[in-house]
Amino acid sequence: MITRLLLILFLSLTLSAKVLNSNMFVYHCENDYDFVAEINTNEAWLFLPSKTVKAKQVSSVEGSKYRVNEILYWYKRDEARLKIGTKKFHCKNDSVAAAFEKAKFEGVAFRAIGNEPDWILEITADEKVVLITNHGESKIAFKVLEKFSDNVSTEYKLVSTYNTMYIRIENRVCNDTMVDRIYESTVYINFDGVNMQGCGKSLF
Repeated sequence: MITRLLLILFLSLTLSAKVLNSNMFVYHCENDYDFVAEINTNEAWLFLPSKTVKAKQVSSVEGSKYRVNEILYWYKRDEARLKIGTKKFHCKNDSVAAAFEKAKFEGVAFRAIGNEPDWILEITADEKVVLITNHGESKIAFKVLEKFSDNVSTEYKLVSTYNTMYIRIENRVCNDTMVDRIYESTVYINFDGVNMQGCGKSLF
């Protein structure tokens, strides 16, 4: 686990341009086998349960295929096949988890999502705060004016060039019924007087 986190941090710092343009997948396979794949132009980083490898793209009649030693990885849209020696797995991408994983690769330390209206909140380790709305069309960067934290919650007061925002992150389990998923934190936002609520979690 420590090795994987160090590699993630290294990639996010040294390959940020590639990561921003990459495709991220979080796969759930048979027999409770899960892994993460990060695809760049001609290579794929495969974060397997036992090790991390870099596979090179090879020719494929359909979909995209990558190989390294005895490992073969093939994907098309949200379907994937993984072959490790004689073991074969059929896998499906978890698009919600993949979005969180991609954010972690980009240096986001905390991420939250909400609906009606849709919004995404991202906070980096150095407390750069971005609010994303309108299905990704609007991204607003905020500066932290005040921060208060205790054992129950963390609160922020923030400003951008034209907007103000207040955030309260409660250490209370949140159930996102839209995707049937449970998160560790309940998040409340007041954005220019509009109250919004959602769920979030720490990524590191």
